[in-house]
Amino acid sequence: MINSFDIIYTSLLFIAIYIQVFFLLIFFENSSDLKDDNTKDIDECDYPSVTFLIPCWNEEGTVVSTIESVLDLDYPKDKLHIIAIDDGSTDGTWKRLQAFVDHAQVRLLTKENGGKHTALNHALNFLKTELVVSFDADTKINRDALKNAVCYFIKDKKLMALGGTVLIDKPKTLAQKAQEIEYEIFSFTKKMLGLADAVFVVPGAFSVFRREVFDIVGGYKNAHSLEDVELTIRMQKFGLKVNHAHDAIVWTKGPDTVKKLYKQRLRWSYGFIMNLLDYKAMLFNKKYRNFGVFTLPMTVFTYLIMLFVFFYSFYKVLLSMIEFFYKIYLVGFNPMHWPTFDTFFINTKIYVIMGMFLYVTAVLYYFLGRQISKISKKNFWNIPYFILMFSILAPIWVIKSIYNGIVRKKVLWR
Repeated sequence: MINSFDIIYTSLLFIAIYIQVFFLLIFFENSSDLKDDNTKDIDECDYPSVTFLIPCWNEEGTVVSTIESVLDLDYPKDKLHIIAIDDGSTDGTWKRLQAFVDHAQVRLLTKENGGKHTALNHALNFLKTELVVSFDADTKINRDALKNAVCYFIKDKKLMALGGTVLIDKPKTLAQKAQEIEYEIFSFTKKMLGLADAVFVVPGAFSVFRREVFDIVGGYKNAHSLEDVELTIRMQKFGLKVNHAHDAIVWTKGPDTVKKLYKQRLRWSYGFIMNLLDYKAMLFNKKYRNFGVFTLPMTVFTYLIMLFVFFYSFYKVLLSMIEFFYKIYLVGFNPMHWPTFDTFFINTKIYVIMGMFLYVTAVLYYFLGRQISKISKKNFWNIPYFILMFSILAPIWVIKSIYNGIVRKKVLWR
């Protein structure tokens, strides 16, 4: 007999499958274009000037290698510039930056600590190039990434901002291996949103803008410690064109423990909820095209199904345990009688089949993300880490972030 919970669950799964199929349709419609080399037929003289903004706070262990990776880019050197901003570090970051004090392509700035958004805004005052890149101080970039990203701007004069593909570099812990799979799935889903003109975020780790973007929409905001999401939403509100580059790849470490991962995602989740409240008028608003009627509702829906599945699964497990102990109470427990498998007992309810389909599509997205971003490293056996960790942790940080939002308890960066 079908109960009301089964009906709600099945309805939510149907919407989730609709979203998954929508992404697949976009992929099949554009699959041939994804294989093209964007850099062909573009002369060196056609590449615009670019400035990397690298805000630093206590990054003494990574900032030098990060700047070196940018300087090593396959890009005309006279058009490549870096502004590194020490945001009041308390370690040896400023001292490490002195290695570039006389470098013609690097400018060093220092200021009192005020947060990443203030460091970026401070650097905007020194911009002279056509394009500007927001880049994290613990990130490394592929040599061809900038050329691949810039080609989008050369070929599309209406494009105002572009997000790059962020991947996990040399994962060692279980938390990092789970994130490795997640980020490769993101490589696919973010590109599909780009093709649908519905990008949710240009990541702070690597994003490219035309300089005039900041004249149009203003500078960075604190935005509940999620300045990259807020800026993207603001650009969408102003009707600026935003895209995603699946072939412009950078590498980050990612949190190396479950505790650090939880803290990071709690900040992301809380920041999204609070920014959504700030821009709630865009939700389901046709004025903002696919971003308003698809991306924002999809993200809200993801939270809803995450919470429902979590609580409903807990409810089902609790009922099963009660039933198990009730049977023991009635007939006793025989340690010599082990359970046997019979296909008769396989659950064939529609919501179970639909749930399995979602897991299958998640794995498919993993393969497609690797394909479009040309990822060669084998890591298929990290998928169980991803499924287990995010199935358990994600609902917890969503619940906590909702609670923090209700009581207005800020989630700190560190």
